[in-house]
Amino acid sequence: MMDAGQQETRQAHQRASVKWLLAKAFNNNVPDNIREPFYTDHDNQERLKPQIVVEMGNATLYCQTLSNIYSDPNYQSLNHWSILQTLSRKGVPVAESPEMPLTETVLIQTNPLRINAHMSVIQSLMTLYAKEITSGERIANAVARITGTNGQTLPHDQPFDQLLLLWISHACTSLKKRIAREVELGATDENGVRMQVPNIPAVHDYQSLCDGVCLALFISYYCPKALPWTLVRINYLPAVEDSIHNVSLVSNFCQKHLPYNVFHMNPEDVTYMRNSMKLNLVVLLADLFLLFEIHPAKCVCYPGMDAPVSYSASADAVYGNNTATLRNSENEAFVVHKSRGVTTLSSLHSQQHSQQQQQQQQEPLVPARLRQSKEKSNIETKADERGLYEKH
Repeated sequence: MMDAGQQETRQAHQRASVKWLLAKAFNNNVPDNIREPFYTDHDNQERLKPQIVVEMGNATLYCQTLSNIYSDPNYQSLNHWSILQTLSRKGVPVAESPEMPLTETVLIQTNPLRINAHMSVIQSLMTLYAKEITSGERIANAVARITGTNGQTLPHDQPFDQLLLLWISHACTSLKKRIAREVELGATDENGVRMQVPNIPAVHDYQSLCDGVCLALFISYYCPKALPWTLVRINYLPAVEDSIHNVSLVSNFCQKHLPYNVFHMNPEDVTYMRNSMKLNLVVLLADLFLLFEIHPAKCVCYPGMDAPVSYSASADAVYGNNTATLRNSENEAFVVHKSRGVTTLSSLHSQQHSQQQQQQQQEPLVPARLRQSKEKSNIETKADERGLYEKH
């Protein structure tokens, strides 16, 4: 049995993850009636709303999410099994426990919904999304612009979640330098008192972000007018109320100043973050990277903003202002890598692990217009491409 704290953390994780799924499935324009996905029943228990239960059970939400990520309507017709194969081919196989192997029988059940099994699918989709947005090359370009270097010192081989931390760390360091220059010029606060350079803490891991200081400050680097750094409470030993204040600044910023809200947690979820909530924070940062660096929102105003940001061909994708579709500026979809299907998740992952490594090195993800037309040389059927294979 879970204690009250574990149950609360589990519910927070589920709530934030389902909200993220709905946002991506509905192109960041979730219908009002399911914007809050849970309701409280007569026993004071949180339950998923029936519409969401149905659309998880028939895989509609997962199909829409993949279709939006890759701007490919063919994903709309997949079943659960094909979705699992697609995720495994993309290098993010869905975790399954020995007690409950992931099967279509488990995933189509709606009375009751096997929420833990569906959470595994959602987490793989979140990982896939973050990986597609935050390639090492893109983050290297962002860091190069922030630091004024060529970005060659950035360790590209690090996991994408660690590269996001490096990006935030460099942004905070650059903000501190900017503040120091302002202080040297005699900058004062609203009361006429000369400002002091804040002692910005280092970013070591995701737990370092829980006090909200660096989360808020790196937003201030990009959007100084929307979120002035002076609003952030920076203390050597921040109190809980300071942390919640800082994370609330981030939450309010996302709701008021971005073209769509990407903050799907509660401020308390970040302040009291456990390991289960880390991925929710990762996809938040991936969304912010998208809206700050790849397709800057209107509120973004950093040094050198007037100059065009240069990206390589493999980093040429942007989103539309109100969509969640990974596409380039001409609305052309990224090519979806095709691969042979297998009958189980574990064998699928093991057989294709070496192929994925070679493919990632030899065939980077690039816009369709830069690739040779696959229709000229493709001898596989559309069913083969999308992983519509029979189970044995």
